[in-house]
Amino acid sequence: MFRIITPFLLFASIGLSQNTRIVEIFSQKILREDFTEQNYSFPTLTGSNGEYAVIIDSLGYYAIGSGNQPHPVLVDWKNDLEEFELKVKLRLKHEDESFVIQKIQGDKGQIIGLILKYNRDTQEALIFEINGVKQYRLSHLKNGKLKNITQDWIFTDHLKRNETNEIAIKTKRNIYEFYINNEFTFSKNLNTIKNHFNSGDFGFYLGVKTQVIIDQFYISALKTYNGINKLFNLSEEDAKKIVEERNQIEAQLKKEKQVAIRELKEVIKLLEKELKGSNQLIDSLKEENDKFEPFQAIIEENGNFMYTLTKDLKEQMEKNNKLLNDNQVLMDSIDLLIRKQDDFKLEYLRVLDSMMEKNDTINEK
Repeated sequence: MFRIITPFLLFASIGLSQNTRIVEIFSQKILREDFTEQNYSFPTLTGSNGEYAVIIDSLGYYAIGSGNQPHPVLVDWKNDLEEFELKVKLRLKHEDESFVIQKIQGDKGQIIGLILKYNRDTQEALIFEINGVKQYRLSHLKNGKLKNITQDWIFTDHLKRNETNEIAIKTKRNIYEFYINNEFTFSKNLNTIKNHFNSGDFGFYLGVKTQVIIDQFYISALKTYNGINKLFNLSEEDAKKIVEERNQIEAQLKKEKQVAIRELKEVIKLLEKELKGSNQLIDSLKEENDKFEPFQAIIEENGNFMYTLTKDLKEQMEKNNKLLNDNQVLMDSIDLLIRKQDDFKLEYLRVLDSMMEKNDTINEK
């Protein structure tokens, strides 16, 4: 009886073990971020305690760092996925200290964690962390404390020290599988945990004095997923066409950007030329202004100098205008008098002529 039951239990355990592996393919691409342009779902900040986060789109990575205390960075992306595949490529800042010395001293080096399904209401989440001495661990964040799900830190040769590491996490039916650099590392059934971790936020959890570069952040779902982040169901051929169109658009935008840069440089040259001319004009005006510097003392002694001078000039001009008007009236009067005198002389001459004619007539008789 014992010989019959034992093989049965052995095969049953093998079957159960095989059933825990995730064989489904997460073919539906939900979020693909290569950080080649600004994406405001990934926050940017500079904190007073040394923490920072910034997208370097020109180089294609997301740089985040912490100060003297751990620092979380949550992705502002509404997530309803309960089953997904997460792929992240990241690089911890290069550490010069030798690996052997750090391991002996118990120093974990820099620590970067991937936050999975963070619940903002209960502040509960799963966090998968790796460190600078090629170790990993899975923790449960609850009530502000991290509780190990794995046996604290576990060493693995799958991790590359001071190099880029790709982390892939799959979850289905509350079973989690973890891959490091395409190597299966471990799996965990979390159905025994009270909170079965439905959907929640993604993010990063940085240890003390950690600097890390995120090169890629991909999220995929099963083909059957039909939630708020569902994409159009496209054939592979249609998807390739869209990718080609996108590449063409990116190339066109790049070309337009180069043209715009050239035009901007020309505008800058023109503005520099105009600025140079303006500076020369300013210098010329300054030289002219210096010529009037001797009058500055006069103006400072009498603040109303210009006003008084202007007022006096105005009054003198008004007097001159009045004199001109009076002179014109006088000239007009003189002209009138002369005309009257001329008229009188003419009339007088006519009278004389008339009298002389009469006298001649009388003498003839």
